[in-house]
Amino acid sequence: MVWTDMRIGVARLWHEANSFSVCETTLEQFQVREWCRGGAAVDLYRGTATEAGGALAWAERRGDVELVFSRCASAAPAGPVDQTVLDRIIREIAEDPALEGVDGLYLSLHGACIGTVDPDPETTLVTALRARFPDLPIAASFDMHACIAEALADRLDAATVYRTYPHVDMAEAAIAALDMLAAIIEGKRKTRVLLRVIDKILPSFNMRTDCPGPMRDIETEAVAAASRDAGEASILAAYPFASFAYADVPQANAGVLVTCEDAARGAALADHVADYMRLNQTRFQPDLATADAVLAGRPWADGSRVAILEPSDNPLSGGIGDTPGLFAAALTAGLPDGSVFAFFCDPETVARAHDAGVGATLDLFLGGRLDGRFGAPLRVHAEVRCLTDGRFRNEDAMERGMPVDLGRTALLRVARLRVIVTTGCQSPNDAGYFRLHGIDIDEVPVLLAKAKNHFRAAFGGRFDVIRSCETLGPAMADVSRLPFRNVPRERFNLKNQRDS
Repeated sequence: MVWTDMRIGVARLWHEANSFSVCETTLEQFQVREWCRGGAAVDLYRGTATEAGGALAWAERRGDVELVFSRCASAAPAGPVDQTVLDRIIREIAEDPALEGVDGLYLSLHGACIGTVDPDPETTLVTALRARFPDLPIAASFDMHACIAEALADRLDAATVYRTYPHVDMAEAAIAALDMLAAIIEGKRKTRVLLRVIDKILPSFNMRTDCPGPMRDIETEAVAAASRDAGEASILAAYPFASFAYADVPQANAGVLVTCEDAARGAALADHVADYMRLNQTRFQPDLATADAVLAGRPWADGSRVAILEPSDNPLSGGIGDTPGLFAAALTAGLPDGSVFAFFCDPETVARAHDAGVGATLDLFLGGRLDGRFGAPLRVHAEVRCLTDGRFRNEDAMERGMPVDLGRTALLRVARLRVIVTTGCQSPNDAGYFRLHGIDIDEVPVLLAKAKNHFRAAFGGRFDVIRSCETLGPAMADVSRLPFRNVPRERFNLKNQRDS
């Protein structure tokens, strides 16, 4: 039998919420990143290295599938989402008349979205869709740092998770989910998604898969084990996930999602991968030197080009672009002339710079303006070097082709540092970010960046040395300094029982 004219509904709710950020996520933050549906979604995503871009490429390659795009909404990671915004997104998807008559649903989810009221809006969304479509196959893809509740897994027929970190396989995660969804529809197969958690949260500092490490080993074992255990089963897939260390919600817990037809095979596979994750959990324990210690070592002294990262304020971990720790250390470190600090999110300073114009000098306070818990503002004398509208298009591996809007920005000169100041809070993870400001990243002697592992997708081969340092911030390695209320502290204890 040749299946023709399959119709699949597509919707997207992608946001990672840091419970300790003071910056609530608003509708405007979705609108400046991804806020579309129907034909506008097709125009935005076609040719991009995203889940929706992968879905479009998959459908075009098959030639017998129509994708029906419902609301697609994504905002850069930040604090919890205004509940009225979440309610609107969920309602627009769950009640969308365009989804009537589709043969299946594909959902592009993050897994770590949190509302100001609802701690698990993705389960709320899938529950609403399942109530409307009790028998419709539903597949979803998730970020590696998802926090997945049992109720969410129970309502899905297939699930995938990014396997790479930096996350350069977003499109592939969508394609794998759609392959399973199509097989379910065409073969009238009955599948289920099993969840196993390990009662630990794996911090992401040692989680890269582009080099040897524990997560790469776990992913390799999950793929190999699924292949070994498949037998005659046509659908059996295991996807580990690490959870998100800054989501203070009960479902924050690392584990594995297994999609299967045979429940016994699926359960055995889920148990095996979960056990393998437990065996490797100690390897994720971070051990970062302080900013002062890293800079005191002067890793640029031998002529090496150096990038020093401040993951505690990484926007893709929900950082606020405001903590002063690394910048304060840099001001007295004797950095080479022409070094760059990226960035501070400070709309007021950007507005002052635009009002003053290029060449003007300003006395400013930088950092510590949004949240005094992580350090006080620093007084500086700055020259305005460049002003921009903040718009560019990603050109490197992660989300290649997607437009970016930072809001208006300014490049300031502060002593020997060039300092980028933005209106919106987004990580400096693409060469286009720097080119926008007239900076050739390959000529920068020392880059100090509020970034983490995703930085390496664009710049891993462009610096001689890349070091991360610990400072105070909403995404710091030392989670004991953050006021968790809903996550048991034991989930952060990565010692194996035999080592305790």
